[in-house]
Amino acid sequence: MKIGHICLASTAAGSGERFTALVKALANEKLEQHVLVASSALARQLADLPNVTVGPVVKSPVMAYCLMPEVDIAHIHEVKSGQAGLLLTLTRTIPYVITAASEDLGSKNPLTRSVLHRTAQLVPIINDEPVQHIAKEHMQIYRDALNTWVRAALMF
Repeated sequence: MKIGHICLASTAAGSGERFTALVKALANEKLEQHVLVASSALARQLADLPNVTVGPVVKSPVMAYCLMPEVDIAHIHEVKSGQAGLLLTLTRTIPYVITAASEDLGSKNPLTRSVLHRTAQLVPIINDEPVQHIAKEHMQIYRDALNTWVRAALMF
């Protein structure tokens, strides 16, 4: 399974440690990953991990969409990046999961509602999640999202 991560918040929205811990944990599980981030410091930090490629630093959802290679699933790490996930789904049929804060779920913005509606799965933010469990839990989320996505696609 190849996972594409997109995080366009310039400081990883205070969740830089969680994001970095997830990418490292998945790398330890030998999963292939491609990471697109807006923070050059974060990009440098992740560049040396095995099985992780880091694309150029990007600031917009459209550029993230354009620079994302073929992946099995995209993990969108905040609502700002959600437009890239929506574009990946609508134009390249790549499913995405999104990590969103609870305050983003009730958005009145039609684009944000569409982003949240089309996601294969919402990933809750768990602040006290033990690092040793993070990879296995997310791998299961990705598998479940892919299975749901395939079933839904077959129904159309």
